[in-house]
Amino acid sequence: MSVLDTVTDPGIAASLGLSDVSETLTALCALDLQALPSQGLLDAVAQLEIITRKVEALTAKALVAAEADGLWATTGARSFGTWYRGTSHRHGASAHRQVKAGRALRDHLPLTAEALADAQVTGDHVAALVKHATDTPARRAQLTDHALGEAFLLSHAVVMDAEAFTHLVKHWATRTDPSAADRAWKDEAVREELVLAKTTGGYHVQGWLSQINGDLVAMAIDARVGVPAADDHRSVGQRRAAGLTSLAHLVLDSGVLKPGARIRPHVTITADIGTLLATVAAQAGGADALPPGSGAVPGVLGCARHQGAECTLATINTALNYRSLTGVAPATAEDGTPIPFGLFARLLCQSQIHRVVFGADSEVLDAGREERLFTVAQTRAIIARDKTCQYPGCHAPPGEGEIHHSVWWYAQNGTTDLLNGLLLCWYHHDDVHLHSITIERYAHRWRFIRPDGHQIGETLAA
Repeated sequence: MSVLDTVTDPGIAASLGLSDVSETLTALCALDLQALPSQGLLDAVAQLEIITRKVEALTAKALVAAEADGLWATTGARSFGTWYRGTSHRHGASAHRQVKAGRALRDHLPLTAEALADAQVTGDHVAALVKHATDTPARRAQLTDHALGEAFLLSHAVVMDAEAFTHLVKHWATRTDPSAADRAWKDEAVREELVLAKTTGGYHVQGWLSQINGDLVAMAIDARVGVPAADDHRSVGQRRAAGLTSLAHLVLDSGVLKPGARIRPHVTITADIGTLLATVAAQAGGADALPPGSGAVPGVLGCARHQGAECTLATINTALNYRSLTGVAPATAEDGTPIPFGLFARLLCQSQIHRVVFGADSEVLDAGREERLFTVAQTRAIIARDKTCQYPGCHAPPGEGEIHHSVWWYAQNGTTDLLNGLLLCWYHHDDVHLHSITIERYAHRWRFIRPDGHQIGETLAA
């Protein structure tokens, strides 16, 4: 008979039980585990993993119960997370993260809480669900879905390691709430920074980059560093610093920043044809919508359709209809990370499309050559026409920019009209996509319009 069986008060029983567990663990910690046979050590690690998962489940339950009880508030702590930080002496972020996980398991992930208590999943699986599946109302609502909700995700969690499962949850989250994924991407873009602080004898470098830009920089540095020689005893950090410096020399010495230089690095993004066409349609207003400005008579003043008003030659829209993207598989980076649809549309502006056709058994049936959405000749024509960035008030040269254009014509296999593209510097190209700015082309000007209809300004067009 357990000592708990003789205690009627559940609070006292819990305290006595935990005391017994603590004493047992103390005794185990005093053992010389090296004396165990090899297989015994492996079995001990497996058993401790099970115990750890059960303890994490119990901790989550205890935290939310203690928070609901309210006694902690009498200590003067501003929040329960602050109280737990002071009691546990954990890092503040870690304490608040555990409290948040406990709430999520109680309120939105009851099946996951049971699975953690049964040691079927790890705390890392739980963290992935809490972070990516409970952060918006749409995703929380989707968790209750019988076919594609929590039970669906949990069925994968029990057979996948945490890293692979995190990728799966990110895909699920992007398909469930594509607009939230784009908001996160925009927030990341705003957070980007690079600090070069000149100090005695050198520079101190620190900063933060979004995943795509971080991948781009890392790929460029790794490509420049290459495989270290056998007698290269520098650390990884030292080689990367040398690689970054070497890239700066390479760019400045090659004249790549001069007008007309179009040498570009490559970041590989993978998407199926359905994702590409759905993104194009969503940027045009929806699955069945015509592109904005379609039907206008190019360059005609006072046509019958507009009754005297000046007609648009073309409209380049960046806003996405997220409702039409719900459930669509997102494009992915090379490591499988899902790409927000807004960022995917931004990357399409200056990308090359490489077609790969698979058979029923994933056999490659056809691999087409890379094709630009705008050809080299068309790009040169736009540069010759626009000469500088066309954003109002900006005069950055072509060497610091790229072509922003509508991708609607690509899906329609139709016109390659140069009216669908204009030259923007890198900064304003990002800005146009981040803030969903619409650009209208008239006979002699570009007009830039915010989503609320406010006109930012106009630029004279060639």
